[in-house]
Amino acid sequence: MFIGIVGCMGVGKSRLTEALAQHLGYRAFFEPVKTNPYLDDFYRDGKRWSFGMQIFMLTQRFHQHLEVQDLSKKNVGVVQDQIIYGDVLYGQLTHEFGLMDDRDYANYKAHFETLRPLLQIPDVLINLETSIDTIENRIKNRGRQSEKGISRAYLERLTALFTEWTASVEDKTKVIHLDWTTFQPVEEVVKEIEKQLEVQLPLPVVAIASI
Repeated sequence: MFIGIVGCMGVGKSRLTEALAQHLGYRAFFEPVKTNPYLDDFYRDGKRWSFGMQIFMLTQRFHQHLEVQDLSKKNVGVVQDQIIYGDVLYGQLTHEFGLMDDRDYANYKAHFETLRPLLQIPDVLINLETSIDTIENRIKNRGRQSEKGISRAYLERLTALFTEWTASVEDKTKVIHLDWTTFQPVEEVVKEIEKQLEVQLPLPVVAIASI
């Protein structure tokens, strides 16, 4: 099964991705934040670096997505922290906030549309939702220097874009909306997935050492 975790930055996607993967014995895939050479430059001068950053993220996510799809075809369970479609929403947001001009945004969208026919939507999407106040506090607490200048309006619009996008794909895959104001036990999240999909997810077999 291919599980995609989506939602606004800072909501808690990585934490749930790690917990679900460990609980189910799935492979976990995370956002390439630490390896992004454009991230600090983008937050310092968005207009100068927006296109380079978005193309980098799209390329990295595409390679990751192909790996995920290959594992899924081999019946290997996968949990992915933010999916390639989420990168497209960031691109749209960057354009809306005037950090990417019309020409670069059209170029960026053309790149994505070239890739789209090769992409599989996850078997289930989990959209994590909470208040902007909570998101701001979590971003502050994780202490990334590059994120200090992010505005409340940016977070509000990003949250809205994820809500709109998940609603648009509810006829293509199962979408589960979770209130993530408080981090829920992973067992409860698994129960909700099983309830929504009407399946029972197998847990990893733990080897017992012989005496």
